[in-house]
Amino acid sequence: MKEPDDINQNIFFSLIDGLILVSPSLSILHSNLAIEDMFHKSRDAIANRPLEELFPRQPQILDKVEKVLETGACYHDVEAKGERKTASVEFPVNLTLSPYLESDDSIQGAIILVKNMSLIRELEQRQRPADHLNNLGTLAMGLAHEIRNPLGGIRGSAQLLRHDIKNKSHREYLDVVISEVDRIDQLVKRMMDLAKPADIKLKETNIHKVLEEILILEKETFRLKNIRFQQTYDPSLPHIEADEDQLKQVFLNLIKNAIEASRNGGTLQIVTRVSSSFAIKTPIASVPRQNIAVEIMDSGEGMDEETQKKLFTPFHTTKSKGSGLGLAISLKVVEDHHGKIKITSEKGLGTTVQVFLPIRQR
Repeated sequence: MKEPDDINQNIFFSLIDGLILVSPSLSILHSNLAIEDMFHKSRDAIANRPLEELFPRQPQILDKVEKVLETGACYHDVEAKGERKTASVEFPVNLTLSPYLESDDSIQGAIILVKNMSLIRELEQRQRPADHLNNLGTLAMGLAHEIRNPLGGIRGSAQLLRHDIKNKSHREYLDVVISEVDRIDQLVKRMMDLAKPADIKLKETNIHKVLEEILILEKETFRLKNIRFQQTYDPSLPHIEADEDQLKQVFLNLIKNAIEASRNGGTLQIVTRVSSSFAIKTPIASVPRQNIAVEIMDSGEGMDEETQKKLFTPFHTTKSKGSGLGLAISLKVVEDHHGKIKITSEKGLGTTVQVFLPIRQR
């Protein structure tokens, strides 16, 4: 089998996805640098080794490779598990199988394109089940009017009584009633936000402009907590298609959370970049779309694993005055934009929130 020429070899080693060339005997002839990174093994260590060592206990994969070699068939979106034997760690991959043809169209081997799906699976697992918020939304819409109508009556009566009562301490009690009614009303409105069908007005959006406007609003809070702010923006970041007002609410909530979590005198970092970790497939896009990533890193105490699992659960909150709906609503808005949110945290080391949003199609 001929060695690839210099140009082909440069392409071979420049791919961010893994590439394996398999011989007719199902041994590994060549692999690229991405395979080294994925499987934590050098190319020399796996050269001439059986393909099964990378995908053990998966005879269906070897069967498909054999069919490629025998018939020239191609396979797309084949799910499999890669294995790093040094740590006995399995990770999800997506495979594309195709024949390696010589100039006379004879099949000399099989080419396997390997895409690491770890990040996508992690994002999917960390999000709430889709029907969880749907069920809550149905409940919210059903109860909203039943709750808000009597609330209006209670508030109006309390206001009338407060106007007529002369005793100052009694008026203060009614102030509490009015305040609590308003708080419940706001909570019901936020529940309805989870239930309402998305009304997104998409337009070309510069995410840096969105972030800068929020940071101006929070400038005084940074000063009061003596928090240092660091920006690492990618100046070549492409625009996205988004509802700018809705995204402002998302990032305002996330940045406020990061400020509250940060220690006095701590640091809050915001990083923007193009994400090459995965592509997002949307109902309106014919091909998966690449995305940008916005990362918000605080210098707080961090969270344990159990708290992280409940972050997107409505009404779960660690704040004394929180409603527990902020992150759930933020997640809904981001998902309505066909994006994802990932939150990672470690006790004593702070929290990082990553928001992935599809790049605008040209």
